[in-house]
Amino acid sequence: MDEFIKIFNNLSKIAEPSFKEFKTTKYIVNILKKYNIPIDKILDTGCFGTINIGAKKTICIRADIDALPFDNHFNKFKHLCGHHAHTTALLQALKNINKNKQLLKVNIRYIFQPAEEIGKGAKFIIENGGINNVDEIYGIHVFPSYNLGKVCLKKGPLMAGSATFDLTLKGKSVHAAYPSEGNDIICALSDYINLCQKIISRFKGIDNNAVLSFTIIKAGNAKNILPEKGSLSGTIRFFDNNSKKLLISNMQNILKNLKKIYSIKGNIKFDFLTEPLINNNQLVEKIKKILNNFEIIEDIHPSMGAEDFSEYMKKIPGVFIPVGIAIDKNHPPLHNNNFFVPFEAVKNIAKIWETIAFNLT
Repeated sequence: MDEFIKIFNNLSKIAEPSFKEFKTTKYIVNILKKYNIPIDKILDTGCFGTINIGAKKTICIRADIDALPFDNHFNKFKHLCGHHAHTTALLQALKNINKNKQLLKVNIRYIFQPAEEIGKGAKFIIENGGINNVDEIYGIHVFPSYNLGKVCLKKGPLMAGSATFDLTLKGKSVHAAYPSEGNDIICALSDYINLCQKIISRFKGIDNNAVLSFTIIKAGNAKNILPEKGSLSGTIRFFDNNSKKLLISNMQNILKNLKKIYSIKGNIKFDFLTEPLINNNQLVEKIKKILNNFEIIEDIHPSMGAEDFSEYMKKIPGVFIPVGIAIDKNHPPLHNNNFFVPFEAVKNIAKIWETIAFNLT
């Protein structure tokens, strides 16, 4: 066990951003080779393999490996979403699964996936054959909103679909004392934010299970100049295509009308990342029986967080399992600079993986 504490700590120290997990991938591959775990493909970042016992059925278990920026300059990275815990737990489980593979009833495909944080890693794995010939797929994520040891199994919608957006506005800069002689980009940006925040609460047809958040605003560099241009960025979250389409069309229409009102130019671009993550009901029931010795919570609210694990589930049925890690009610949330995962949670996840692998048929 001391060995996996060391692995856990090492992965924490070499935290890397999406699609730049070079050291992390090399470290994972070295551990896999150390325990003679078969590797099918090593990618620039990430890898996957199969413990093949010649069974007709193959199930897949996945961990993500990228980290998040820890400073405003994107020079330092840290596992603020617990991916080092996911990776350590899967490595520990694979060691024991491979050692006792005579007990398996199915082939086990494993994936160490890059770039989950930018919503593009699952597509990358799929394009490289990572789920070829796989019948079912399972994923786990640490959740600080649930107590350590709790295992959440929810049927149907679990996590939201997501897209990001970037908006730019451009007009005529002018002395701040004479705003009527130019275009007030600051005011236009403010109006755009305020009007868009009414889309979900006031416009017809938008499901309440939707979110629109502005996260970046940039404009100006002097206190006495109304700037020539400004920009906004943010994210939308949704659980159905109707809400997604209405959010986008209303954001575009608001921009169109603001451009007329302020006599300015502008555009908005959307980057579509993930679809809603919807668990397979039959597989949830099956996993619930397999994990009957764990503390299971079924009555959980869908999360507005997004997960590109949904890309796999567009291809094959699967289940995504939130696992509690909170040691008290003040446990730091995901993506918080003080976030941490207790090693006890890593052991729990490894045990879950082993229980699933050895009992699925």
